[in-house]
Amino acid sequence: MRILIVPDSFKESLSARDVGKAIKRGIKNCLSTAEVVNIPFSDGGEGALDVLCSHADGKLVECETYNAIGGKIWANYFMFEKEKCAWIELSQASGLAQIPLEQRDVLRASTFGTGILIKDAIVKGCTQIILGIGGSATNDGGAGIFQALGGQLLDQNGKAIALGGGALNDLDSIVAAPIDAKIKWKIACDVNNPLLGKNGATAVYGPQKGASATDIQMLENGLSNLSKCCQKKFDRNMEGVEGGGAAGGTAAGMFGFFNATLEPGFSHLAEMIQLEKFVANANLIFTAEGKMDTQSINGKLTVGIARMAKNHKIPIIGLTANLQGPHESFYKEGFTAVFPIQDRPMSMKESKAEVKKLLETAAQNVFRAFNR
Repeated sequence: MRILIVPDSFKESLSARDVGKAIKRGIKNCLSTAEVVNIPFSDGGEGALDVLCSHADGKLVECETYNAIGGKIWANYFMFEKEKCAWIELSQASGLAQIPLEQRDVLRASTFGTGILIKDAIVKGCTQIILGIGGSATNDGGAGIFQALGGQLLDQNGKAIALGGGALNDLDSIVAAPIDAKIKWKIACDVNNPLLGKNGATAVYGPQKGASATDIQMLENGLSNLSKCCQKKFDRNMEGVEGGGAAGGTAAGMFGFFNATLEPGFSHLAEMIQLEKFVANANLIFTAEGKMDTQSINGKLTVGIARMAKNHKIPIIGLTANLQGPHESFYKEGFTAVFPIQDRPMSMKESKAEVKKLLETAAQNVFRAFNR
């Protein structure tokens, strides 16, 4: 039996690679002779670099930069070997996982560190930048990236505003970044949230980053102000970008500042490594992510894999630590079944502490049913 495992990461808990290893152990516990292929994957955000390192021609480049609240760190990006192109993973520098819980501050969190990575790639000769967004600690509409690349965001007195989403309320005018017009910008994005409103960047993702009700109103106003200033300066409508709310509005901001195009991250990576060939050759597929809900159905990795499996009529199992929404929604997308990994009532803290064993046991129990 040929089993394919294509997992996403469990945010702030396990990498996609470790998720896949745990599932593989569970399968092997039942059938040691099973042919198991583990392809840790990503929807273009967190984990994309691992996928590229395993399946694409190129190398990791290490660069000194800053995390979302200004602490010095080293972070990686991927530079392709045969083309002047870099894949920047926003979460490497500006990710929530880079900031200890007690230090998180969404009002001043900035994408500036991601901009430093982009600047390094451009200095090294890259003329195409692919920015994979997801897992951000920020809500600054990509303003930090713009500032790191030499763009100026000024207040009414002509002075530079501070970094972070909260400071966008002070923005009055924009001076374009001195960036070569030949550079092509692509955003790997798999959500469809708009920049503003009840389904926008701040309302949906702000609370996950520690935003209070007061913070949310301030951040929403800041993004609205950024949008108006970008419209005035560049004549681009950030509010009309489908998926513009991704990564605290970074997707919309990159369109507003640089006319970047948004592409489905999962599809982009899947095409790069010819993932569909692996799917078509499998007898059974496992996929997994930390949380499966309506956001998953709106374009996340697990549902992307399920749709491929459905096209090839391959049974597919989804495993998750947090299952929300009607199961029927997942079945319509192609899943054979979806299971939470917990084996008893437990808190999220307990679940995170035992996640490797829970995944292994869940995979073992599910696979036993298929191997009878």
